[in-house]
Amino acid sequence: MKFWTNVAQYATEVLALALIFRLLLLRGGGSRVYRIFVGFLAVQSLGVLAYFVCAKWPLIDYQTVWFFFTALLAIFSLWLAYSLALAVLAELPGILRFSRRLLNIAFPVAVLIAFSTAKSEYWMTPSHSMRPLTDQLIYAFVVAEKGLSMAAVIVLIVILAFILWFPVKMSKNLAVFSIGLVVYFAAKTALKLLTIYSSVNAAPVIDLCVSGILVLCFLYWMVFLTAEGQRAEVRVGHGWRPEEQEKLLGQLEALNGALMRSSQQLRSTTQLPL
Repeated sequence: MKFWTNVAQYATEVLALALIFRLLLLRGGGSRVYRIFVGFLAVQSLGVLAYFVCAKWPLIDYQTVWFFFTALLAIFSLWLAYSLALAVLAELPGILRFSRRLLNIAFPVAVLIAFSTAKSEYWMTPSHSMRPLTDQLIYAFVVAEKGLSMAAVIVLIVILAFILWFPVKMSKNLAVFSIGLVVYFAAKTALKLLTIYSSVNAAPVIDLCVSGILVLCFLYWMVFLTAEGQRAEVRVGHGWRPEEQEKLLGQLEALNGALMRSSQQLRSTTQLPL
């Protein structure tokens, strides 16, 4: 098991580096979200390297390294959710503006829910006040990061559901990237939760599953993200009949227009008179 886990982890790191170069070469629609994902992958790879250095030469406290890279990855996860929404809804500014406001509420609420549903025994045990402050801060950060990760996955799933239902036009690469991104983050988050709540003996199996899914995601992107895919436009949405598609697009445009007018009215009413 250890041998295959190591092979899968090495394959993940090699493919991540190859994907970074592939994404940096892409230009055109949605390229901003690719660059942000490149940053996410780079931070993740640097984190793995830092953990290795700490294990061999403990020059820096492992908890400090973990905290730093986990915080960076959480920030990039949120940034990815916002940037993917921007790329998918670029031609629907009204819906995009509404979605941003919704995300600004959703992520803090997710953190609050994570804290409210966290195991209370940590805080209620008599020895809680005797534990080091760093342990308490790390526990609080783990809870917040778990809530943000789950919220980011839900947002990505909603975005994917949107592009699969509505016949929104986008570059072929952006559609491919969106599908892979949902699988990537959903698998990582689900298996992370399994790691937290499963036994120690199950950890190697979970690590192997995580690495295997990441390898498949990287291979999927390497094969289907192409230079031609940046120029080709597709409608990934449900295979509606032409008349139904036109009707659905009309409803989407009407919703976008209504949200645009509502936003403009809100801005005009909040402006102070000279």
